[in-house]
Amino acid sequence: MYTRCIRFFLITGIMTFFSCNQERKSDSHTTDSGKNPVATLPKSSYATGDSITVAFTQPVRHFEILWNGLKISDYRISAEKVGFKAVSPTTGWKQLVVNGTTNANEPFADTLSVTLISDIVPTEISYTLLASYPHQKSSFTEGLEFHNHELYESTGENGKSQLLKVDLQTGAILKSVPIAEQYFGEGMTVFRNKIYQLTWQSGIGFRYHPDFTLDKTFSYYTQGWGMTHNDTCIIMGDGSNRLFFFDAEFEKTGEVEVYDNQGPVLKINELEYVDGYVYANIWETNQIVQIDLQTGKVTGKMDMKKIVPAEVDRPGSSVLNGIAYQPSENAFYITGKNWPSLFKIRIATPKNMSKKNVVRM
Repeated sequence: MYTRCIRFFLITGIMTFFSCNQERKSDSHTTDSGKNPVATLPKSSYATGDSITVAFTQPVRHFEILWNGLKISDYRISAEKVGFKAVSPTTGWKQLVVNGTTNANEPFADTLSVTLISDIVPTEISYTLLASYPHQKSSFTEGLEFHNHELYESTGENGKSQLLKVDLQTGAILKSVPIAEQYFGEGMTVFRNKIYQLTWQSGIGFRYHPDFTLDKTFSYYTQGWGMTHNDTCIIMGDGSNRLFFFDAEFEKTGEVEVYDNQGPVLKINELEYVDGYVYANIWETNQIVQIDLQTGKVTGKMDMKKIVPAEVDRPGSSVLNGIAYQPSENAFYITGKNWPSLFKIRIATPKNMSKKNVVRM
């Protein structure tokens, strides 16, 4: 017993020693954990196109800057700092590596983190209410989409989640399939003649044939919130400020981080892709944002407050959460969780907004 105790404490002590050393190494700012950084930043957040200034804590003989893996050759320099423009096709986290040699002939390599926010002030997008239609008040709407002029809907809540085909004019359910009560249904989309449906926290999704028979299940390693698609990929959100791209077999092919001119846009929920932009409602708000899918920048915002039904009786949960676009009408259809109505609107196209080519991921 005594020998086992001694052995236990020796092993624990050795593991603690290496763990502490590893923590110090991982927290280090430079390649040599015993040295202070030579290159520093006055702040970590910049707008796209801003000038980033790297300050040196001591004189340097020569240096090299790698911005997101690419060598920077166009920069201005002084004795104590160097500056360059934050050029990037997308917003979000970027890596800045500065390496070189000090005047004391000491090598250094500092890795710095930079967050790029949008340089665009979002346009306030106006809209016109064209019509309203009945909507099943029992439907806890999580996804809404037109396909071949037919309206599909995904609903949530454990034990109540379904995939639906809905009659637009009457709100009647034409076809439905429930999912097992342990799953909380989330967003849906129709891609390459298959219907995809997410669940919230289970990491499991369902793919159906057009007749609503199950084709397969698939998995993902994040929460499932909203879903849409373009011509080449499925687009999914997880409630953060990130949008993920998947192929038809639900293999991840990329992602983009979403920012406006103030910072990350969180709680991105239901999604709809139209002409290079993703329209997304922000959970627990009456706001829809317009996202440039190529850059991650929020280019426009819509306040949907005036169409929220006065009779919504669960203000904490009966929130805006359904966006479907009907191309033949150039109209959006908007609803929410347990809303009694579905609203047809047309948005006014901002002057600075152009129709984009299909974004390929």
